[in-house]
Amino acid sequence: MKRSQKSKGKAPSRLVAAMLASGAVAAPLYAAEVPAAPQTSQSATAATPTTPAASQEPTLAPVIVKGQRETGKTTSATEYKPSTTKIGKIEQDAKDVPQSVTVIPEKLIEDRKNDSMTSALQHVSGISFNAGEGGRIGDNLNLRGFVSYGDLFLDGMRDIAQYNREVFSLDRIEVLRGSASMLYGHGSTGGVINQVSKQPFLADENTVTTTVGTHDYYRATADLNKAIGETSALRVNTMSTYDAGNPTGADSKRLGIAPTFRTGIGTKDEFQIGYYHLNYDNTPNNGFAWVGNRPVDAAADKFYGLKSDFQTDSADIASAEYIHRFSNKTQVRTALRYGEFKRDLFSTQEKPTLAGAVTDNSPVTRGSPPARGANDQDMFSQTDLSSRFDLFGMKHEALTGVELGREYSAQFRYAGTPGKPSTTVGSPSDSDVITTPYAMQRTNYTYFTAYSQSIYAQDTIEFVPHWKLLAGGRWDRFSGDYANATGTTRTRYERKDRLWSYRSGLIWEATPTQSYYISRSTSYSTSGDLYQYDAPGAQTPPEQSRNTEIGTKWDLFDGDLALRGSLFRSKKFNERSTDSTTPIGGSVLSGQRHTDGWEIEATGHLTPKWELFFNFAHMWSNVDRAGNAAGSAASVGGPSANTPTNSGAIWSTYQFMPNWQFGFGADGQSKRNFAAGSSNVAPGFVKYDAMLSYDQPRYNIQLNLNNVFNKVYWPQVYNGWAVAGPSRNVQLTTTLKF
Repeated sequence: MKRSQKSKGKAPSRLVAAMLASGAVAAPLYAAEVPAAPQTSQSATAATPTTPAASQEPTLAPVIVKGQRETGKTTSATEYKPSTTKIGKIEQDAKDVPQSVTVIPEKLIEDRKNDSMTSALQHVSGISFNAGEGGRIGDNLNLRGFVSYGDLFLDGMRDIAQYNREVFSLDRIEVLRGSASMLYGHGSTGGVINQVSKQPFLADENTVTTTVGTHDYYRATADLNKAIGETSALRVNTMSTYDAGNPTGADSKRLGIAPTFRTGIGTKDEFQIGYYHLNYDNTPNNGFAWVGNRPVDAAADKFYGLKSDFQTDSADIASAEYIHRFSNKTQVRTALRYGEFKRDLFSTQEKPTLAGAVTDNSPVTRGSPPARGANDQDMFSQTDLSSRFDLFGMKHEALTGVELGREYSAQFRYAGTPGKPSTTVGSPSDSDVITTPYAMQRTNYTYFTAYSQSIYAQDTIEFVPHWKLLAGGRWDRFSGDYANATGTTRTRYERKDRLWSYRSGLIWEATPTQSYYISRSTSYSTSGDLYQYDAPGAQTPPEQSRNTEIGTKWDLFDGDLALRGSLFRSKKFNERSTDSTTPIGGSVLSGQRHTDGWEIEATGHLTPKWELFFNFAHMWSNVDRAGNAAGSAASVGGPSANTPTNSGAIWSTYQFMPNWQFGFGADGQSKRNFAAGSSNVAPGFVKYDAMLSYDQPRYNIQLNLNNVFNKVYWPQVYNGWAVAGPSRNVQLTTTLKF
């Protein structure tokens, strides 16, 4: 894509600025913009000419002015370097956030053809993925060595449900590392991940994209935007995907639509209403068990489930937002959201009976992990007042807000254990049917309802030139009610917690292009973060954590490249641990662990034709204390579960001809164990991807080669099994723009 050159020298006139804003491609400049030529002594004494004055004015050659038509789309669609972020709950430059922030823009997602949030997060260092830990369904990840499946947000509000999130309607994904309960409430020990939805804008622009790939992969998306009048617009994003699976058999069928209407754009009062629907019908892949304390590479490209397996999930989210701008410095924003989520899972887990070397003829038996599902609901209300003002000779950027939430989950399991046919390592067959009739009877219902009320405030104060102090606090009340019905047995637990969390930082803006910061923030995790209580959990107070960080952020090459680096310690200092000496043999806050590390990141343009997205993290994690139960005690002194020492990603594109672009990159992690104290270790890996695209104003053709060298790697791990990443695959994408 061509990038407009920055203007040099004298600023353009109002006439030129107007032509640029309206998308004019050529216009003459007249003498009014040209300084008068100095008069010579001869001209000073010459007689006044008798010809008309107009005939003496010089005739100027036309000057061609080129510009790009204003589209209203965010820079996320065209640049790797983010212009601003909302991860701090207000629109601000990323360098004004005194914590590590990574923004995955829409352009990077499109260049690498990511089709899920999980695949997009592979570009973020410090993140690792779990394989169905604790019987969970959907996105399941760690950030800086701490579980973060409860720290997913959509447009700043909690996205609680267990489902596999899509990217077809996202403008970008923002990752804030380190404790963040002051901004986002309970959880957020390792950080938070915020999905930012695409918004309507005042232009008529449409794109339709189709992708065809190996392994019978087909995907079609549409992004349709229509201006309605002077201040209103409608945007509709749609998606349809069929993936036969890689390995074949673990297929996926997905459909999604996300219409959004926005009015009052650019005025004092702005209103937006939207709806999001996603459903998918998948055949889940549970991977293969550990053998000899490592994954089995021979099983990486095979599927050991059955065609009768299923995972059918759906998400329906309705949202509304109102913004009133008192001035260009002060506004109040109120957002409402209601979501319903359904999930239903019946899958197969192989149970190899292997002794010695693994061969194609090694026998594999099949079993059933708990067949389960749930119906979830959430309702959230969030009101924020933000303002910039001067007080006592100091500049302030203040935020205060109130948040209310209700979270509900009704979970169930299926009764009965079906018989399943055995197979071999080398020749699994997914066409086998269940040999024992399976009664699809839902039983063992559990119900969890949680209510939260929060109030928070923070202020960023420039107390002397170039120095800013950030201070913020939040008060939360979290109450949960859990009921469990097993046969004729009924149990009920409830708990209420009231907690404070804090955030502070000091920023030195040494120059307009470089800043340095130090920050400390806290977080807490309640027992109800898992949407259930048991007898010990209902009596255990929340865990508490804190993050300490120092770092620097730079803008290089006239602001085209953003560079950041940081040193950090994330510490959970009163972790829940199993203690056999307690009266109920349950949990106490006797555990402690931490992750130390450093990170570097660079995003943006190295030259007008060369663009880069890079980040890397080196982390040392350690379990400092644990309970006295055998499993807990064995973990002390070892690394935290699924926490790689090294992780990172790099992706770079180069425009080598006016309409051609080549991209190449890699992502990977070092070795990691599935649990603290475990001898099972997933090996480290680095995989490479490539892209070639041809772009025209009305269409684009793009070829992606993923996993170029067909690397066998295991990005998802759990105590019983590991799931391999996709083998080499090719995708061809055509995009029409109108």
